[in-house]
Amino acid sequence: MQALRLCGAVDESGKWTGGTMTVVQTGDVIDRGNASLPLLRRLWALRDDAAAAGGELLLLMGNHELLNMQGMTRYVHRGELAANGGESAWLRALNPRGEIGKQLAALPGAAVRGEGACRTLFLHAGLRLKTAQSYASLDALNAELTRQATANAGELLDARTGPLWWRGYARPHAAGLSENEACAEARQAIETLGDGAVRMGVGHNIVPFVSTRCNGVMHMIDVGMSYAYGGRPAAWQCSLDAEMGGATVRALYLQGAETPPDLCEACGELLGAVRSSQVPLRGVDPHGDCPNYCSQRRPSRLASSAMLKGAGGAEGLGFASLMGSWSGSQADASGTQHKNHVKTEF
Repeated sequence: MQALRLCGAVDESGKWTGGTMTVVQTGDVIDRGNASLPLLRRLWALRDDAAAAGGELLLLMGNHELLNMQGMTRYVHRGELAANGGESAWLRALNPRGEIGKQLAALPGAAVRGEGACRTLFLHAGLRLKTAQSYASLDALNAELTRQATANAGELLDARTGPLWWRGYARPHAAGLSENEACAEARQAIETLGDGAVRMGVGHNIVPFVSTRCNGVMHMIDVGMSYAYGGRPAAWQCSLDAEMGGATVRALYLQGAETPPDLCEACGELLGAVRSSQVPLRGVDPHGDCPNYCSQRRPSRLASSAMLKGAGGAEGLGFASLMGSWSGSQADASGTQHKNHVKTEF
């Protein structure tokens, strides 16, 4: 909710105050602490409130929504499982034909929002060119994702290359790609299925600060912000200049805002002579994200081969990435230690 407040979408009580703005949440509401389902229901209610005000709160499917529909509960907080009747009851409810799972299966996997220089293709992880070329439109891709999630079968669910999982644009070296290869493919995927979008905005790839890659083609907006994992609220904002038609992109934090930097250039500064006090919004990369994303090593190829404001101010559009996780352990209110997600999971 703090991220929504950063966007101006809700007030201190959590009531929708965003008017006609649009906010995009890029998935993974589930598996984030011991109150996933209350948060999910709150977001569903806010979605209705936004629509009633002429705005939009768009929720996208993440890989953790998919995992729960597939019966994977190892990331679910044990206390939340118990509070909802145990694992069997949880599985019934989140089955893609169950009370909650049916709504999760209907979530889109990708969407384009914004106009002009702010037009952005949003999805949870990344859209491979081969996937983009397989569908005539995003509507067709989303319809097929719902079908495959319900059947628990299909290439869109692939845990390495599917749009809910693909990390290759954020970490080319880990995918056996050069930087140039990854960036060229990302551009082509956007041109193929992006409906006029000029960039791709993704979660899933947890970075130490909101940042870009490929000269701004990729915007990575998941900073592991979930309170359950010790993260910090953040949001991504793009504003259109009414006169010039250009875009101003900002990363929003409780402490202030900045233009999202190139990830590896900023990581180089943090690991070099620049003191963290000179870039306080970025911190000091305490969880070691920079080496994960900016290593120059390239392994052999795999064997198989927010808020956006428009020129109209309050009448404009807004986008935010709201959820994430980081690795390590975290104590809950009772002092019990819980192992958090591994950031490099596939």
